[in-house]
Amino acid sequence: MSIMTIRVVVIEDQELCRLGIRTAIAQESDMELCGEASCGLEGLELVNSTNPDIVLLDIGLPDINGLEMTTRIKKDTLSKVIILSAYSSQNVINEAFACGADSYFLKTTKIESIKNAIRSIYRNEEYLDQAIIKRFLELNHRQSTKIKGKKYNELPTTQEIEILKLIASGYSNKEIANQLFISISTVKSHTGNLFLKLGARDRVNAILKAQSFGYLEPSTQDWRAIG
Repeated sequence: MSIMTIRVVVIEDQELCRLGIRTAIAQESDMELCGEASCGLEGLELVNSTNPDIVLLDIGLPDINGLEMTTRIKKDTLSKVIILSAYSSQNVINEAFACGADSYFLKTTKIESIKNAIRSIYRNEEYLDQAIIKRFLELNHRQSTKIKGKKYNELPTTQEIEILKLIASGYSNKEIANQLFISISTVKSHTGNLFLKLGARDRVNAILKAQSFGYLEPSTQDWRAIG
């Protein structure tokens, strides 16, 4: 009986990381590396031309946001996407799955786990980085023990403060999305929540109120240029 070969494409800008994956796949009789790409545009062309079963995709590519890449690949092909990332933020991971990712692994994961993930995802089985599972369980446990109410309704979250700082630096919604590896709609949602929590009318007002509340350092900058 012939063994099905899992066809894999790697889109990753770090040569050393690609080398490690290339070497690992070459050792497996049921896997074949169809090609490699070091940037998003090259990666999309490669996926469209080779139609692989699995795409190992770096989320932090130099030209195209990995989340946008995931959306395009899932929309235009039947390939399954496994994200490789240095980011363990729950928001980033949630965004990746919302964009259609089939699995998500940290770059610190052992190569054996990634090979197991390739086989499992190919068989339409779920397989997730154990470090991420542990992190999510700990997060859910901590949140379940907190009292609901004012903490979540009134105080900005860590991610909202991060977005606020980027707003104060003059970043647009699209630039913030690329910087934090989240979608533009998520940036807008967080910004809307910020305005409500700060009682602000617009970006300038939000910055001024955030400074008065101590969320941002006071500045002599003329915020009227931000809009």
